[in-house]
Amino acid sequence: MTRFAVLRHRPISDIHALLPVQRSHMSGYERFIAIRHLKHRQRSFLSTITLIAILGVFLGVMALTSVIAVTGGFQEAFQDRVLGVNSHILVIKFGIDFRDYRDIQETLEAVPGVTATSPFIFHEMIATKGHKTTGVLIKGIEPHTVRDVSDLPNYTDDPDAVLALDYDRFPEDGVKKMPGIMIGKTLAKKLDAQVGDEILVTSPLESLDPDRWSSTKHKPSSCVFKVIGIYRSGFHEFDSRLVLTDYRALQEFFNQGDVVTGVDIRVDDVFAVGEIARNVKEVLPQGRFRILDWRELNHNLFTSLGLQRLVLAVLFCFIVLVASFNIVCTLIMIVLDKQKEVAILKSMGATQWEIMKIFMMEGLVVGAVGTISGLLGGLVVCTIIRHTDFGLDPSIYMIDYLPVRIIWYEFLAVGAVAMLICLFATLGPALWAGRLNPVEGLRYD
Repeated sequence: MTRFAVLRHRPISDIHALLPVQRSHMSGYERFIAIRHLKHRQRSFLSTITLIAILGVFLGVMALTSVIAVTGGFQEAFQDRVLGVNSHILVIKFGIDFRDYRDIQETLEAVPGVTATSPFIFHEMIATKGHKTTGVLIKGIEPHTVRDVSDLPNYTDDPDAVLALDYDRFPEDGVKKMPGIMIGKTLAKKLDAQVGDEILVTSPLESLDPDRWSSTKHKPSSCVFKVIGIYRSGFHEFDSRLVLTDYRALQEFFNQGDVVTGVDIRVDDVFAVGEIARNVKEVLPQGRFRILDWRELNHNLFTSLGLQRLVLAVLFCFIVLVASFNIVCTLIMIVLDKQKEVAILKSMGATQWEIMKIFMMEGLVVGAVGTISGLLGGLVVCTIIRHTDFGLDPSIYMIDYLPVRIIWYEFLAVGAVAMLICLFATLGPALWAGRLNPVEGLRYD
């Protein structure tokens, strides 16, 4: 006699007794059956196909969290270097006669959100030591105020070394000292220069004074500078080209009066720089100045980094999506294997929604175990990356290490996305199981 025949000749009260829990208390039997389906038949451990499905989700989540942490680390590292070396806002006057910069500084420092200002001169020149020559970007700064707008002096062994750049164009004793410069570590290696060495700096322009411009040819002007410090910002673009000196030394170099290129500004909130820049623009004479914040100056860099991060995140989301097909296959195989059990449950009065809940729980259990283990695995991978030297070429990647940024809410977001994908993956097989006809399931039993 078949199991269906036995059930058919049993009283309804006995049939309800066969269920794991009485009908009035059946709210938890779906979970019990779901766990039983995922286990191995002979052992209490999970079945092989269940482990394969979990492994797929684990690898996808681990890869996604690792990529997001590394790309976020690159973005944060570049932002820290850019904001550490450069000021937050630049005010540049159209033309080359920026003589009222001190009055402009007083006006700017009165703007809410502005914490400090400092004048600067910027030129592209050529540095030579012995037989070694390279192009450099030389920036004339005010040694006593530069630390208020830039962290670059802090990247040296002696943060006070920047004060040694101080240059007096008109000394009382009439004896001028050799101007000093501060160079990056990469540039120092390129020129084989050390602190105390002398470097010849050459400019193709003899003078920036319009009164001295003429159609006659002039020899390039040059000046010898003494290296007073070597900094290391960790950003190849700066360490290999940027040179600092006193802006008064550059004024004398180009036979200029008391003029500068612009004014550096530091603000108290770098993410409110747009509003502060608008306030700066309002207090300055219209049409005479150009105001650039750090986002505009580095727009291409941060746009490309953000786009790369988004693209990589989307691509690795597809890995989780592919892993979810393992869950679909697992549930389909379970449904095929458990058709008779489903038919018995429906014969006993289980509803379509209750059958669906069983298989949805199975998929969510697989997804939850894979997601949680993937998040933990991603954390381990990020920790290993953080403490491993991969020997990145700074001339290519601009930094010489692989940065990692671990943020808990990004990990939670990855986990939520993975669980959402797993939930949608369970719907098809669960709906199929819920619609199974009990007669078809018991026909040949």
